[in-house]
Amino acid sequence: MRSDLPVDMGSSFRRAGERLRSIAKMNRWAKTQYEGKAGDTDTITNCYLLALPTELLLEIISHLSVLPEACLALTCKRLYSICGATLGAKPLHFSGDFAPLFHHYRNGHNFVTPRWQFINLLEDNRWRACSRCLKLHPRSFFPARELKRKSEDRSCNLGSSAGIVDLCPCKKLTFQDKVELVELLRIRRKTITDLAIQFGSGMKQQRFCWHSCTEDYGSTQLDIEIYPELDDEDQLKIKTEYRLRTGSGQLGKEEHMTPRFGCAHRSVDLWLSSVCQTTLCRLYDNQCASCKRISVCNTCNASLRCPRKQPCRVDDETGQATYHFYTERCLGGSGPVPDQTWAAQRIHPAENLIDVANCSELCPWTIREHPPLEEAPSLEMNILNPAIQDQSMNQLYTSISMI
Repeated sequence: MRSDLPVDMGSSFRRAGERLRSIAKMNRWAKTQYEGKAGDTDTITNCYLLALPTELLLEIISHLSVLPEACLALTCKRLYSICGATLGAKPLHFSGDFAPLFHHYRNGHNFVTPRWQFINLLEDNRWRACSRCLKLHPRSFFPARELKRKSEDRSCNLGSSAGIVDLCPCKKLTFQDKVELVELLRIRRKTITDLAIQFGSGMKQQRFCWHSCTEDYGSTQLDIEIYPELDDEDQLKIKTEYRLRTGSGQLGKEEHMTPRFGCAHRSVDLWLSSVCQTTLCRLYDNQCASCKRISVCNTCNASLRCPRKQPCRVDDETGQATYHFYTERCLGGSGPVPDQTWAAQRIHPAENLIDVANCSELCPWTIREHPPLEEAPSLEMNILNPAIQDQSMNQLYTSISMI
């Protein structure tokens, strides 16, 4: 180098040379890593990040948000052991309740969640995201034309019948999950049959509680038990039993409402409130067409039954009313291809043609739904029996009878 060059220009050249050498060294290392060729053993096998003590790694990880931490946990065994617990974080799983409370659920809601962003980050040459199942599938699960689409528009081989059925805050079924549940029920049925043959037909068969959970929604608590079974035609039937505890007289009111859906189209609270209103109908369920329409969803044919149609218990101290009721749903046949019965039960993807203006499923029904009386009521039990049979009404009638 010439001595007459300025000192600062000479130092700039030196720094530029050092950067070039560093870049060239990193390029050679990356090429060796990719091609699997032998080279500098220490450079290939050692990771400077993993050379740090665990305390420093924990300090670094504490500054990461959920998505980067989850990705870091999947890079190697050591980092998985350090921060693998973040994979169980709530934002990376399905939302407990899919649908908003007072307006129809929209498909785009799931494409802005951290879970969907995480799925997109995990896509590679082997795995692709399905916008209907909201999961990763192997590339072989997609038609060639679908692989060219964006993840929000891509669907697997199941096509328009793919999707998710929402059973409870913990259980969301894709069609593959349904197939696995059907196989479990078949194994259980065969096992019970073999045991009955060996130990006699008098052995009592117990109901199969597949899942149970409890969710709190402010002042309202919901206990859920799911009982799946295969009927004689190999149709998968799901009976979901609920125990709902809320303030006395607050069922179906906005401040005590839960975002839980009994099926893909009806809110549990509003549906139960509407079914309880059928006690006001003098024709009762077996005759009144309105009562039947209220109890059965005309979109997916799911039904809600509340045997007493009133609280089974009211706590005098806390003022909480407890309702026992259940829903019955059919998720279709047990074959390897989804049918329309399965498709009707999906909460994702939601139907695009339904909105708040033309919704006939989410809104509560009133006494005006029921037909008017054809004859004048008498002043005896006929006028009191159809009323809501709560404790105050019983006390009122008792006091009237004693006069």
